Amino acid sequence: MLSALRRGALIVVALFAVTATPAVAQVLPSEPQVYDLLPLQNPRDDPWYSAPDDLAELTNGQIVRTRDIQSYALGLPIPVATRQILYRSSDSRGNPLVTAMTVLTPGIPWVGSPRPLVSYQEAIDSLAPVCNPSYTLRSGTFKEIAVIQYFLEQGMAVTIPDFDGQHNFWLTPAEGHMVLDGIRAAKSDPTLGLADSGVGLYGYSGGGSASTWAAELHAAYAPELAIRGVAAGGVPSEKRAIVEVGARRELNLTSWGVWTVLLALSREFPDVVNLSELVTDEGLDILRDLENRCVYTIGATGTLKQIVNYLKDPAALQDPRLLALLEDTTPGRDDTPPRMPLLMWHSTTDEILPYETTAGPLIDRYCRTGADLRFLPIPLSEHFIAAVTGIPAAMGWLSLQLRGGPTLPRTC
Repeated sequence: MLSALRRGALIVVALFAVTATPAVAQVLPSEPQVYDLLPLQNPRDDPWYSAPDDLAELTNGQIVRTRDIQSYALGLPIPVATRQILYRSSDSRGNPLVTAMTVLTPGIPWVGSPRPLVSYQEAIDSLAPVCNPSYTLRSGTFKEIAVIQYFLEQGMAVTIPDFDGQHNFWLTPAEGHMVLDGIRAAKSDPTLGLADSGVGLYGYSGGGSASTWAAELHAAYAPELAIRGVAAGGVPSEKRAIVEVGARRELNLTSWGVWTVLLALSREFPDVVNLSELVTDEGLDILRDLENRCVYTIGATGTLKQIVNYLKDPAALQDPRLLALLEDTTPGRDDTPPRMPLLMWHSTTDEILPYETTAGPLIDRYCRTGADLRFLPIPLSEHFIAAVTGIPAAMGWLSLQLRGGPTLPRTC
């Protein structure tokens, strides 16, 4: 208990120390600056995360290495068995990569069937490796711990993948690959006893994107996985609309997302998104700052800087290659909707991802192509409130699917 309290105190002291440091007083402190003061190795320097020499010879979902760790929440140890798995997956173009996943298994026995497995996709929405859950669950800064405890308290196992990978790709089909391969890895680890487990997927916002991509790619990429239901809320589906709204000259809460989307796409598709050709030198300075931040300070920094003011050419965001890429990285475009039961929810007054330009078109496409969908609109709320408002229905429904219950009537 004493060591746990010390860990929590270190986080508080680190926050104060970074905020008070004169060298960074002119800019908003970043989360990695805080984490650097903690006695925990940065994933960039941790050899456990390194890819093996024979990576290309491994199969998707194959385990590279494992380790048992202690997970924390705000400095306090989480009383569950925690195992981390490094496994092989692939990016949107099929190139091999490795990423990590954390598996939490409660001591509560499960009777009558194999213990269910929930793949929980956190809203990572970040650009630095220390923002990924395999690190934040060890540092005690995982921001959605209150949500996953609902599944753990039922006796279900929970996997939390670093679905943006070590390079923090964002909002692309690669997320679906890494989620599905994480499930494969968890099922193949004999120490976990999850080989025959039914699977459910849960995620909101950025986590909703990863869950949606996994659901959509499941039939072609990992059809052997028994996915019984997917709960995905606040999905940032329409990339072109996100960029168009966020690139307006007036101040709006979508602005930060444009910086993040373009920076993340430049990592996975450098042949299409060349940032040095796209933005001014001052814009590049902003991007260098953002690439070492997590979601909260990315939002606080990027929202106040409209990217349109830093473009070399005002029409740069209308480049046909960029527009095609934004379309290609939007789910629901190839008429292959998820075939497992799917529950989605979204605020009808979402200020970050407006319903009319994001969730609405995706819901329409899924209905048109025959998805097994039920949709829950959340009225009179904003993006973050809707995340909480939708929890009882989404978790209750997903738990019901994992227990073999009815799927409930479809929306379309």
